[in-house]
Amino acid sequence: MSKPEPPKSSRTLALKILQAIEQYKQKSASEILSDALNHADLTPTDRALVTEVVYGVLRHRTLIDFAIKSLLKTKRPPQPVLQQILRIASYQILFLDRVPAYAAVNEAVSSARNALGRGAAGFVNAILRKIANKSLNDIILPYPDKNPVEYLSLRYSHPRWMVDKFIEQFGIARTEALLSFNNEPAPITLRVNTLKTTLEELIEWIHSEHPEAQIAKGYLSPQALNVRNLTVTAKWTPLKKGWLYVQDEASQLIAYLAKPSPGMRIVDYCSAPGGKLTHIAELVRNDAHFIALDINEQRLKMVRENCQRLGVKDVLIAKVSPEIIAELKTNPADIVIADVPCSALGTIRRHPDIKWRKTPKGIARLPQLQLDILENAASLVRKEGRLIYCTCTLIKEENEEVVKRFLQRHPEFTVENPRGFLPPGISPHFTPEGYLFAFPPEAKTDGFFAVRLKKRP
Repeated sequence: MSKPEPPKSSRTLALKILQAIEQYKQKSASEILSDALNHADLTPTDRALVTEVVYGVLRHRTLIDFAIKSLLKTKRPPQPVLQQILRIASYQILFLDRVPAYAAVNEAVSSARNALGRGAAGFVNAILRKIANKSLNDIILPYPDKNPVEYLSLRYSHPRWMVDKFIEQFGIARTEALLSFNNEPAPITLRVNTLKTTLEELIEWIHSEHPEAQIAKGYLSPQALNVRNLTVTAKWTPLKKGWLYVQDEASQLIAYLAKPSPGMRIVDYCSAPGGKLTHIAELVRNDAHFIALDINEQRLKMVRENCQRLGVKDVLIAKVSPEIIAELKTNPADIVIADVPCSALGTIRRHPDIKWRKTPKGIARLPQLQLDILENAASLVRKEGRLIYCTCTLIKEENEEVVKRFLQRHPEFTVENPRGFLPPGISPHFTPEGYLFAFPPEAKTDGFFAVRLKKRP
């Protein structure tokens, strides 16, 4: 995304960001938002409002559009720029107490006039005046018992196909809990880098420099902090100095599940951006031989930068190629991590644009890719070595079914019970098959799936 001009208001920048998210579907909302904020001269309060509005619209888009549509005289939706202007103002009116309705309406009318002239301004004014007289309780939704999929889809703003998929796997009650949790703002979750500092020292530093921040220790990971009321940028001191890594708690559990020991040879097969590899290095105090592999040369630069920033050493960073794979097979690894590309349906709370970027057709192509990657990673495991397969998605096709197909084709691997490897308090998130499965509303983390496989002698 090109550098935006300095915005006249935080809402103007929010409009530009939402338009860019619609236009550049190959980029995530978090990338576009971060890029825009880094090039905008805003106060911390305005930065927070831009973030709130962008993510709020993405979280509640279907419900907002439903409310707007009920007030239109035609079935045809407004043209894209007006639709985004109406969404921004409607979100502020319906969901934000701190923004006066008249301010949201006036700003939207001004934006419409600047974009398309007086006629558009009048149209926006007429719609939003009606929205301003409504509350969320005034929006008439389908009766839940009569049409649960349509009700849940509208009430929690998730695509119908996704609601259908979740109900099929989790039932209606757990699906509603999941959809509701997905729409809650997530804290910033940090992993303390024990190579450079301690949990207590970092808490003390944040308290002294950011007294407004709300800090809670992790639910599942002993190195995690969940922080609210704090804006983290690339220039933030703890990030620049490598005292921490931004990483969800469920993802942090993978390093413990691997249970590395000093001197081991460890391969991170889909390594970028390097979160799991650097965590494993922290657990063994850099006393191991690390190989970071990825197919994307550009993303491997992120691995290199994170290793340097966090103080992780003795890492071979290489692009996946027949040559490097052949070389590694001659000296196989004690542990191989396969954190495969997935639909990321477990991360919607942090990345609400996933709801609108993913499609059933795109997801249907993933399981075969995941199985192929898992088999390639397995070829690098020595006898009696361990293979960790993990995803940040929730659906069985990408999780249990991939593992099942792999074990049918590779009887030399067996599932190891994860109970002895993970921190206390994780037991509720084990499945009978021996998988780790973090269901977001129950684990209070991103959704995550992982299994520890042992290669027979």
